Amino acid sequence: MYCLVQYAPGKQYVKESLRNERVWPLWVHRSLVKEKEDEENSALGVEFAPMGAPPFFVEEVMTSSPIKLMERLKCRARINEPPKLILSWNAGHSQANLGGCPDWNCRLTHDKTKLARADAILFAHVDTTLNRTVNQYFVHFSQESPVNSKAPVPYADFFNMSLGYRHDTTFSSPYGYTVKLARRSHRTGEIVDKKRLEGKIKGAAWFVSHCDTNSKRESYVKQLQEHFHVDVYGSCGKLKCQRGGACENMLDEQYHFYIAFENSVCKDYITEKLWNQGYRRDIVPIVMKRAIVEQLVPPKSFIAADDFNTTKELATYLHYLMRNKSAYAEFFEWRREYKVVFLDGAHHDTLERPWGFCQICRLLWEEPRPVLSISDFNKWWDSSCEKDGELTNRLLGDEMVS
Repeated sequence: MYCLVQYAPGKQYVKESLRNERVWPLWVHRSLVKEKEDEENSALGVEFAPMGAPPFFVEEVMTSSPIKLMERLKCRARINEPPKLILSWNAGHSQANLGGCPDWNCRLTHDKTKLARADAILFAHVDTTLNRTVNQYFVHFSQESPVNSKAPVPYADFFNMSLGYRHDTTFSSPYGYTVKLARRSHRTGEIVDKKRLEGKIKGAAWFVSHCDTNSKRESYVKQLQEHFHVDVYGSCGKLKCQRGGACENMLDEQYHFYIAFENSVCKDYITEKLWNQGYRRDIVPIVMKRAIVEQLVPPKSFIAADDFNTTKELATYLHYLMRNKSAYAEFFEWRREYKVVFLDGAHHDTLERPWGFCQICRLLWEEPRPVLSISDFNKWWDSSCEKDGELTNRLLGDEMVS
């Protein structure tokens, strides 16, 4: 079995494919990556060739799911048959969302008249007028946590599939992910500019616009500021930095730490705060809860607030790292054997192949098609988060700022 690894389609291909379902992507990366049958060959890895960036070879993706990388890249698509049809009922999306796997012969449509022949139907909001057929997948789609995206269903098994950030589903569509690099892509030499690290003089930065949250992260940071300097940017602070602007370079050059606290404490809920600002910069991220991120991110790449008994204890450790640059630099050693990929939702290329829409497509070509179920969706969805302020209250204890 071979897996075709390719670059993302250009805009012209997307337009042509919508007009003509038989267009084949001529821009496809020509290298074929054979499945490795033994440990020695598997170490060679699978080539990922993202658009506009150097290729790299991957041994495995880090996930709590039992579905391994090579299985994710196997698709039994048959190009001489009609494409499998994914109908976005009210969830947006377009054919571009299948840009990581255009050779897998799936199509995404908004045409509701094709409901009867659709293989999978995506919902951002429940439509109680619909009933699925035996072979259809009703897919719940949400990138928000249950706290901010209530999804009551009319009956327990309305959805038989979920597509979102959680890894304990048949397929996941995370904000980002970590890969373990194959040996040929391991990095040697200097991993991070030591002069840049030496030049850092500030404590922590926090970019935040949601000021009153379910996680009560703002209360924790307020108490931490009693012992450690945290600059707050955005509508919740006095400092300004436009998202994506050049001012974000100060994270590389001035700050030691980045506060990557989420608005809610939920299973697998890790957003761009960690995947983008936290890992794409020369900075060490601080997360709220170790157990949420540990299986999904590189080892020794972050600091967890819940590892410390008090904010003062955390602050003491942060001050230590600021004084001891060699200890601080150890938090970047993971870059030798791991790589973090941020999926921004705007660029659809080979990096999305193991996730999201491509994995729906892969499953639709399975024979026989797997029978999936979520026995009680409301319970599964709503029980994945901690209660309002539960973690922060537990961490702060008697420290609560009046």
